[in-house]
Amino acid sequence: MKPGCPLCGSEKYTIIYEHLQFPGASLVKCSHCSHIYTLTSYQPANDKLYNDGVYKVVENRDSLFDKILNREYKRVIRKISSFKPLKGSLLDFGCGKGKFGSLANKNGWKVKGVETAPERAEYAKKIYGLEVDTNFFTAGKIFDIDFDVLTLFHVAEHLSQPGNLLKELIGQNVKKDGLVVIEVPNINSLQAKIAGSKWMHLDVPRHISHFTPSRLDQFAGDLGLVCQRTVFFSFHLGVLGMTDSLLKLFGYRRNIIYELKNKRSLVLKLAIVLLLPLAFPLEFFSAMLKRGGIVRKYFIKRKQE
Repeated sequence: MKPGCPLCGSEKYTIIYEHLQFPGASLVKCSHCSHIYTLTSYQPANDKLYNDGVYKVVENRDSLFDKILNREYKRVIRKISSFKPLKGSLLDFGCGKGKFGSLANKNGWKVKGVETAPERAEYAKKIYGLEVDTNFFTAGKIFDIDFDVLTLFHVAEHLSQPGNLLKELIGQNVKKDGLVVIEVPNINSLQAKIAGSKWMHLDVPRHISHFTPSRLDQFAGDLGLVCQRTVFFSFHLGVLGMTDSLLKLFGYRRNIIYELKNKRSLVLKLAIVLLLPLAFPLEFFSAMLKRGGIVRKYFIKRKQE
């Protein structure tokens, strides 16, 4: 794989971590723009990358995890509505199983989704009744309308050339004063520092880009976006990520998401219960210091002069 920065294309870099949990993968920092990204000797096909237990579709409606998701997503929807009180159209790009889109629909938004993983897209359509486009986006309009809101939850870190794709996506599908919400893992987080090369959200080789909050701002500015609000706290990803990072201190080397989805061992459940009283306040205060495990930014599309 050509060793070029996903954001600026420069091939000069310094190595942060070598010998990650994927053959031939390293975490590097671009010498030109300071972006952190994954460098691999080869990149598996998408059907192999996203066809494992981590991304497996699991029925978890009405579970505790589902209730946590409901609460967190409803908070995001309230914030979106504070920017756009006249609820219009919303495009959830990378909508997954459709949970967020379904809640936004119930809140009065006209939601459409994009999801290229067939099983997840089918779930969103069948269970939540969402209209979902399953094509790989490269250019142009998706649903022949301009959207008031575009959401990208944990999408940008997966893209090999995020600048080109998102510039086209936003330019062709979002209204001139539209709202764009981007959430990604925060490589500058405390949990990332604790876990180091074993951090859960490195997710090599699926995660190509690893954003700091400031680099995300610069990247979004190049796309014609102006930041209005930044959030660093997430319960289901932030606190779970901190819990995983603390487990790594005790020698845990597996993927906590995979384990909870597919094995749910009693030992892991007990370890999580014991660590949560520490993980939650650690993540909460980290978020207050802008060191939370995720960074979610609300942008307004800059009007063209």
